[in-house]
Amino acid sequence: MFTVGVYRPQTLPESFNVCIDNIVQYLPELGASYFCSDDPAQLSAADVIWDPRAGGGHAPPKWLTLLEKPLIITLHGVGPLVFPEHYSEGLRHRFEIYKSNRRKKKAWKAASGRYSRIVTVSEFSKKVINDTLNIPSGKIDVILNGVDLSVFTPPENPAENTAPYFLHVSNDESRKNVDRIIKAYEKIKADNKWPLILKLAGDRTCDVPGVKIINKRLSAEELVALYAGAGAFVFPSVYEGFGIPIIEAMAMRCPVITSSGTACEEVAASYATLVDPASVSALSSAMESLMHNPVSEQAIEAAVKHAGSFSWKETAEQYYRVFLQSAGEGKASK
Repeated sequence: MFTVGVYRPQTLPESFNVCIDNIVQYLPELGASYFCSDDPAQLSAADVIWDPRAGGGHAPPKWLTLLEKPLIITLHGVGPLVFPEHYSEGLRHRFEIYKSNRRKKKAWKAASGRYSRIVTVSEFSKKVINDTLNIPSGKIDVILNGVDLSVFTPPENPAENTAPYFLHVSNDESRKNVDRIIKAYEKIKADNKWPLILKLAGDRTCDVPGVKIINKRLSAEELVALYAGAGAFVFPSVYEGFGIPIIEAMAMRCPVITSSGTACEEVAASYATLVDPASVSALSSAMESLMHNPVSEQAIEAAVKHAGSFSWKETAEQYYRVFLQSAGEGKASK
């Protein structure tokens, strides 16, 4: 038995908390104890330290790299380093993003040799991290995220005769492509056009007929109900390190339209309709096609099976092996 110290500040994005909680719950049965802390003294008592909250290209805090314990860093993505235009508004903010990106690259260079492994969530992200931060591919492990099938499970008795709708769920960052989703929806001229429901963070408003925006925070049950009633899930991100909503929608038997390229195509594989995220026309055509040509039951079942292959338990088992190897290397170096 060895101990994993999880670096977990009090405030983290909800998506990071979901990943952490779904991984650490399996560690005790696999043979590792764990605790969560943001205190250097407590973390230094662990056999292995895991920093699970490196997103947006951020390097781990310098003090974390100096604790002289094996350090595993989960780098979810490096979006701002690749597409700074999607993380800034106006020239002044764009300039600040470029300065921030330089600081991030400098911090990663300083951290070189002070961590055991980098974990990322897709082969696409591994390549981008290697290209952008010059971190050797051999230092990067790919461990896919999972989906909680105890939550994202279709109802046994689905509601009948409910009107379908297009659904999009995101934090409404520019890279999520919400503006193009709305434009693509406007281009659909068919009679009895499905409504478009946008579940977004933030305070966006929209006066396009047929578009409904949900800004409030939803419970897991409310989100599941949204997926269950949707005729199609629309997720054409310009950049995505993984794309958990893709497999959540598939698990809920909801046909998916997502982006060709980035990690979206990797995660969706052949079980979704792929479109060029820069093309409003392509997205609109895909949406209209799904309205008139329902996905076959066989294709839906195949997508459900595909989503089921993204298991949080398997994710935890792969993390455990990385932790175990790093703990052994740490003891051998003493």
